[in-house]
Amino acid sequence: MFVSYTIVNPLTIIRTTRRLPRKGEVLARVGDPVEPAHIVAQANEPPDFRIIDVARELDVPVKKTATCVRVKDGDNVNEGDVLATRGGLGARAVRAPISGVIVGKGRGRLWLEAPPTLIRLNALVPGTVVTVLPGEGVVIETVGAHIQAAWGNGREAFGVMRAVVRAPKNPMRPKHIDASAQGAILVGGSKIDEETLEHAIEMQVRGIIVGSIPPSLMKRLETVTFPVIATEGIGDMPMCQAIFDLLRSIDGREAAVSGQWQAGSSFKRPYIVTPMPTQAGNPVDPESPPAVGNRVRVLRGPYASASGIIAEMPTGAVPLENGARMPGVYVDVGKERAFVPFANLERLL
Repeated sequence: MFVSYTIVNPLTIIRTTRRLPRKGEVLARVGDPVEPAHIVAQANEPPDFRIIDVARELDVPVKKTATCVRVKDGDNVNEGDVLATRGGLGARAVRAPISGVIVGKGRGRLWLEAPPTLIRLNALVPGTVVTVLPGEGVVIETVGAHIQAAWGNGREAFGVMRAVVRAPKNPMRPKHIDASAQGAILVGGSKIDEETLEHAIEMQVRGIIVGSIPPSLMKRLETVTFPVIATEGIGDMPMCQAIFDLLRSIDGREAAVSGQWQAGSSFKRPYIVTPMPTQAGNPVDPESPPAVGNRVRVLRGPYASASGIIAEMPTGAVPLENGARMPGVYVDVGKERAFVPFANLERLL
């Protein structure tokens, strides 16, 4: 019924799957204890290959490109190096789009090949390997909480959490980021703006977690080297109170942050894992059926980012204002009771 869940009890047995982007070699074994930096699997990234049309880029006839080319077969070049030039009026230069080796030329073109690279997958979370996925990765068991987020910029990190605002509705501002933020994963409230982001980069933070990010900031965040996580999504939304309370409660402790996400059949969301230094955790069953009294988080709609308690569970689909009928539950959100479709809900365990 529920499409996802978030575990906010920090003393829960959780399992984190670490998977390579392509088939490779798993180095860890079942029963191995791992720390965040441990390499658990690796794979070879195929070499990148580029065909550079020198004649077109310099706007010269194909037969004249030989006099313009400044490299020869077998030369190693770095990204940005000059490969060919045209002098005189309207001088131009062709630069290497990637680092690699010149492997051939002809018909006004150059062939540039980058060497294969080794992808090394770290554990990211401390714990014990409980499952090996042959050629793909591992599943790591630890005790802690597991928060699913709505958006991330693809980066990952493990570090000390530091809450810098007092309420989930408060935006993160430059004044919240001082010298003590260096190397820390910062927890904000509702959002972050460009000025604050640039200040965070200057202060060398390790990561940022906020409720939401503005659409105008998405392109810039793709170039940032540390993870930025939006727990609620794109726009201007406060962080869910239950998630904010959890993150503030572990202020000063370490956490793993993964901003990687994927759509389609292999859908996965960014996440935050807050490991605790104990092996005595409580198991949970995310597949257990919902019941009155369960805590839930609203993912979409007019009550997005709110959390509440299931108050009623109607039988069958319920008619909505737009004429559609959907299965769901009535949730007490603050002083209101609202019907929320299952597709818009997440369980808080």
